[in-house]
Amino acid sequence: MTKAFHIYKGEIDFTTFEFEESITLDAIRKKLIDSGFMTISESEDFRFVNFQNKTPKYEDMVVGISTETYIPISGIIGENNQAYLTDVNKTMETDFIGFSTDWWFDRYMSCRMRLNTTDSEARKANEGKFQPFMLTNVKTANPNLPAISFENIVVCEKDSVIQFEISSWAAAGYGYTIKPTSGSPINSKPLYITFTGCPKDGGNYARTSLRRYYTENQSQNKSTIKVVATDTLNLGGNDLNYMKFSIRTWKVTEYKSNNKVYKCNLPLPSPYQKQETITPPYSQLVNGDESVIPGGTIEPGTTVPTGDQSEQNIGTIYNVKDSQNVGDIIGEVIFYVFVFKTKEDAEAVFGQMNDIDPSIWQG
Repeated sequence: MTKAFHIYKGEIDFTTFEFEESITLDAIRKKLIDSGFMTISESEDFRFVNFQNKTPKYEDMVVGISTETYIPISGIIGENNQAYLTDVNKTMETDFIGFSTDWWFDRYMSCRMRLNTTDSEARKANEGKFQPFMLTNVKTANPNLPAISFENIVVCEKDSVIQFEISSWAAAGYGYTIKPTSGSPINSKPLYITFTGCPKDGGNYARTSLRRYYTENQSQNKSTIKVVATDTLNLGGNDLNYMKFSIRTWKVTEYKSNNKVYKCNLPLPSPYQKQETITPPYSQLVNGDESVIPGGTIEPGTTVPTGDQSEQNIGTIYNVKDSQNVGDIIGEVIFYVFVFKTKEDAEAVFGQMNDIDPSIWQG
């Protein structure tokens, strides 16, 4: 019995073929050439992506042409019966292959980017927009590109107004910064999450969000945060520095609030502790199925102040004792921001190419 399979070749356009589920990938490749959907020359560049892969190894993400004779189409397709051929020799607008995730994490900190659904002006701006789409363990389709690591990326719709969320281990508290390599940091001075008690062991855990710029005595202070394409900033060749972001947390051991001093100097948990034993949300954060973002559908992105004032208030503490020395860093996540060129591209990627829960990308 045959089934309809949707075959993509490096972009969001596709064709549909009727195949037996047992047909092997090398036989499909021949049919694609015979039908005119792919030329012999193109066939040398394109490889099948394995949507069912569960490992971060490139050789498992992208099917080697020599193994196609052993693999049926049923072994690589997503639940929408889609197969994707990626150009492994392309050097510009290269596809990204990775795993969709709700959080990124490093050691004892996790973080994510979401739509701002709290501030009233942000809600208006975000009407009809989809949630930022996060990938981890990301590889470029071309394994021979210069050594730029895009392990974590997030893809947004242009002009999305967003917030950052952080969950972290803490002693008396933790400090955090959110900033791109170039351009205005989201918070130009450290911000802190604190506790009034000190547990006997283990440490505290706390989650927070930042939906505004914190830049005292500057015009963007309190402005909500918008994601734009970097070409709107006329950056020339500096896109990479503006789209590369860091979120870092570190240990706070003492602070003063309301004329009272609070102290807690517990050591960080053992760095050798297994990930699955850590208190949620640090257990299993990756959804599991492989996803593809076609390079031609996205462009570099970054954040800018919207000019609209956030309603988020930030309190004050004093005499903070903290450290960003290596041994006191709780976690740091590096990620890159992209925006879809059009909403139609986004919906094609999410609704057709990848097996993705719509709640991830619908606002």
